[in-house]
Amino acid sequence: MKFRLIDDIYPKKFEEMTGQAHLTSENSPLRRVAESGNFDSLVFVGPPGTGKTCLAKIIGETLSLPFYRLHAASSGSSELKYIVDSTKSFGKPVLIFVDEIHRFSKVQQDLLLDLIDEKHAKLIGASTENPYFKITPALRSRSLVFNFSPLDSLALKSLFEKALENIKENYQVSSVEYDEKIFADLAASSGGDARRFLNMLEISAMVSSIKDNVLLLDISKVEDLLAGMSYSEDEHYDLLSAMIKSIRGSDPDAALVWGKKLVKCGVDPETIFRRLLISASEDIGNAFPDAVVFANASYESFMKVGLPEGNIILSHLLTYLASCPKSNRAYIAGKKVDDYLSRHNPYPPENIRHNPVHYKYPFDYGEFVKQMYFKSDEIFYSPSSFGFESKIKQRLSRLWEGVKKYGD
Repeated sequence: MKFRLIDDIYPKKFEEMTGQAHLTSENSPLRRVAESGNFDSLVFVGPPGTGKTCLAKIIGETLSLPFYRLHAASSGSSELKYIVDSTKSFGKPVLIFVDEIHRFSKVQQDLLLDLIDEKHAKLIGASTENPYFKITPALRSRSLVFNFSPLDSLALKSLFEKALENIKENYQVSSVEYDEKIFADLAASSGGDARRFLNMLEISAMVSSIKDNVLLLDISKVEDLLAGMSYSEDEHYDLLSAMIKSIRGSDPDAALVWGKKLVKCGVDPETIFRRLLISASEDIGNAFPDAVVFANASYESFMKVGLPEGNIILSHLLTYLASCPKSNRAYIAGKKVDDYLSRHNPYPPENIRHNPVHYKYPFDYGEFVKQMYFKSDEIFYSPSSFGFESKIKQRLSRLWEGVKKYGD
């Protein structure tokens, strides 16, 4: 039996989309914008299997535009330049869909900008992560951002019923019999991912028996796959929290367990490494400043190597961060300053302005001279006595003796 469930029930119109009513209903902002064609760039943000690619294709069909699909991880500037050269003679714009658009470099994004500004193309970018800080300001200013949600039980039930009709037709049976628990197990294992849900349902149908022209849907033979894919949103955040708290608590063994389980559950490695980068700064900070450098290098190495070998790099980083001396003093200092600036509007003293009055150049005095840099005696950063930060504490205490008191 050669058929693809996903392809057979793939929606072709807005009305056929499942689970994103806030985006596809008749009077929704996205649908109104999409049907009018009055946009330069749209960015779809949401988990895998929530309909981002599907909706982009529907918009292309609705507007009758040639559709180019690129994946940022594998597409280079040469492909974009080819599109630039080949579309100039079309007489109408094309629709370019870029999956994981946040992976595009600044050069590639600038090429997209040229296409958009010259009216050769409309852009739809998709990302499983918030792409705000990865997209250039110029492209952001031209983009409308829409968020996709994981499919809820009601949406998956609708998808399930459509799929059963398709299975019945393709297997040429009179009906498909199943226990309600089968749907519940498939829905739980999917995590709101329609693609995963349909793939698991298709595999289940393939291994099920047919008796008296009835397909007896059975998932017992694929329960190991279901268990391996079972992953709730709560568990996602609980595991990330457990990994970070284990690092903060200097327990490399626990950090390994939770970090490796995140990978096993299929969490995007980029999500894991982003949290580790934050931890390197927030929890280790100036106690061991090289931690954030090592975390970033580990992330770049992981992306070059990929899985499964990348697990070695992840294990290296997890044990390293958990074993480092810890200090959150820089993090706390930043929070204190945020609070201060919410209540005050400071201005630089005259001696350190652009055209200073009575500014003392520190190197004329060796490397340091006491002078006013801020019109307040408040201390926001109080270095700890741990790791390298203890040296920072000693130095600041010596330099500012009699003016500022650095200590616990």
